[in-house]
Order: sequence, then structure tokens, then C-alpha cells
Amino acid sequence: MAETMNVGQSITFSIEYRDQDGKKMETPPTPDAAPVWANTNPLAETLTASLDGNTAVATAIAPGSDTVRVQLMVGGVSYEATDDVTVNAVVPTQTLTSIAIVASAPTP
Repeated sequence: MAETMNVGQSITFSIEYRDQDGKKMETPPTPDAAPVWANTNPLAETLTASLDGNTAVATAIAPGSDTVRVQLMVGGVSYEATDDVTVNAVVPTQTLTSIAIVASAPTP
């Protein structure tokens, strides 16, 4: 998967547990310990995990690319997932602050 956001925006990531066919599990398992979240480029975005580790919020702070990773163990087996994120610069919006009269060139 890949996500795109602008500086100042946030994305909430959550864990989806999938079965052997790639389908979402109806009853998710309980991890052995809280999942651990990390990102590869903290200059592009901050990543803050919830207390239980089931979600994490990424907030874009500078243009660039990043990879968000979560690791956990269930029944002693280790699992890991990643998601790539592109952070774009904010496109400035225009704000009206004045008006002017513009004259055309004289006609013959």
C-alpha cells in the first residue's frame, strides 16, 4: 500500500489481522505484547503510537518519503507490515488583500 498527504495533514494507521487467504479475520488475535511502530524518516513525519499499540498517527512535517512499519508477536510468531508514505509540500492558497485598476493599451 502507499499513502500520500500534505504537510500538516495526519493519517491514522491501524492493524488488520488477515487469515491464510488474505481475508480480514473476524476475530482478531491478541498480540503477546503491544505492537511496536516505527518510521524510517522522522524528518518527513512524526509517528505516535496509541498506548495499546493498535493504532499510530503519522503527522506530515516536511516534504519527503517515509515507510511506516509495525511489528508484533502472536503466539510467539513474529509478524511485520509496512506502508510507504509520500509527503507533499503544502500548496499555498491565495488570499484577496487588495484590488487594482488595470488599463489596456491605447487603441489607434
